[in-house]
Amino acid sequence: MTADFFISLDQSIFLFLNSLHNSAADFLFYWISDRFIWIPLYIILVFFLIKKWKKRVIPILVALILCVTLTDQTCNVIKKSVERPRPSHELALSGQVHLVAKPDGTLYTGGPYGFPSSHAANSLALALFVIFYLSDRRKWFVILMLTWSLLLSYSRIYLGVHYLGDILVGWCVGLFWAFFFWWLLSKLNL
Repeated sequence: MTADFFISLDQSIFLFLNSLHNSAADFLFYWISDRFIWIPLYIILVFFLIKKWKKRVIPILVALILCVTLTDQTCNVIKKSVERPRPSHELALSGQVHLVAKPDGTLYTGGPYGFPSSHAANSLALALFVIFYLSDRRKWFVILMLTWSLLLSYSRIYLGVHYLGDILVGWCVGLFWAFFFWWLLSKLNL
């Protein structure tokens, strides 16, 4: 199988998933994808980390910040190296991609390159990290955090700015850094 086959498959899957839209979902997924809307969630997660880990929370919070930062920067380095256009910027898909209007009325198209998805990578890295340190084997918490990451990741396809391949590779980046920092902190008995 050639690279063209995988690119064509990725585009076909994207066009199918991106075509599943309506006005209510446009509004919902635009806001799910907004990074600032989740600040209250991040504050709540930090509060519970502090509550559970007390004085031992400092290395955990530092590791969490480094985890998300390195996840994000890894994606940025790959994006600048690979330079794969987002579906919203792909000329071959012009007119086929459903794009969503921002509150100011302009279409949301993202930056020029989308491989891999930083949103997918960062959300999975954060979800896994807090699962490691907050779940206490509570299935509902694990399901909640993974569902949040899945919805946030899918929102990027829905909005027309990422292929499924972008999401999958983003998840791999997030998975790598989350497990790396979990391993590192386990060496400190945290």
